[in-house]
Amino acid sequence: MDILNKQVLLASWARGLPQASDFRFAEQVLSPCKQGHVIIKNHYLSVDPAQKGWMSKAQNYSNAALGEPMKALAVGEVIESSLPEYKAGDFVSGWFGWQQYAHVDADAIDRKINPATGPIQNAIGLLGIVGLTAYIALKDVINPRPGQTILVSTAAGGVGSIVGQLAKRWGCRVIGITGSDEKLGRCLNEFGYNAAFNYKKEGWQEALKAACPEGIDGYFDMAGGWISDGVVELLNARSVHVQVGTAAVASWDPTPQAPRRERLLLVKEITHQGFVIFNHASRFDEASRYLAQCLANKELVFREQVLDGLESAPQALESLYQGKNNGKILIRLT
Repeated sequence: MDILNKQVLLASWARGLPQASDFRFAEQVLSPCKQGHVIIKNHYLSVDPAQKGWMSKAQNYSNAALGEPMKALAVGEVIESSLPEYKAGDFVSGWFGWQQYAHVDADAIDRKINPATGPIQNAIGLLGIVGLTAYIALKDVINPRPGQTILVSTAAGGVGSIVGQLAKRWGCRVIGITGSDEKLGRCLNEFGYNAAFNYKKEGWQEALKAACPEGIDGYFDMAGGWISDGVVELLNARSVHVQVGTAAVASWDPTPQAPRRERLLLVKEITHQGFVIFNHASRFDEASRYLAQCLANKELVFREQVLDGLESAPQALESLYQGKNNGKILIRLT
């Protein structure tokens, strides 16, 4: 019997922040399983800030393609396989896109998942690139030491909330920047931040400065843009500024102009380093083990916002950049 596969296709390159109108819905009959491929029934799809970059023609480093299912991580069940290492009934995570079914080769599969060890969506949440990014960028790039002050932007998001908790566990004083009073409260009451500030409130920069009388030793930055322009002068000599995202920059075409920071970097010998999680695969095993242990011991709070139905994916990505999300966004298909 033919299987009808519903998909969300990338219809146009993003012009600034992603819009639901950048996508269109399609249906196609799923083709028979080819040699060297598997067919996966997706259970959960991921909605991630990185998708903005994947949708940008000017900054398209990901091979996202117009007219194809939107590039996305997903977790699902193998229903047919011509690969000996995967059999029907196996659960896997990987690059399966925004669609109900994925017909992919082994290169698209990240790893097998054992449902007995916990919810399968953890593979694209706390134990996926969200948790891996938080652990590896914080530990390897900032390398925080007890007593240091660490600043986190988008502090209540999926990555930021884990960064804040890890830095606190490792003995740091942790400050958050977020975009609503509700998220500010979450930072303080759920994630253990020492202080947090709503960047949409007048005077937040002065309040942040007052809360950091000895400056900032490490900045875990997922905002960039005008938000970061308001805090970099608080960075201490030989501090580390890791650039993990640029959510506050609507578009890179044309390249936005900003205050010049070169003199500050020079005289304070600040390290400003970019971080892309997919370039650090050699560190995944250690990070996964640590996070899995924290999860098993209930030592980390991780918020998920689960939306039902493939049709909710485009609006979910748009709302992410409007700051309306309540944690890591997942799309549940089953």
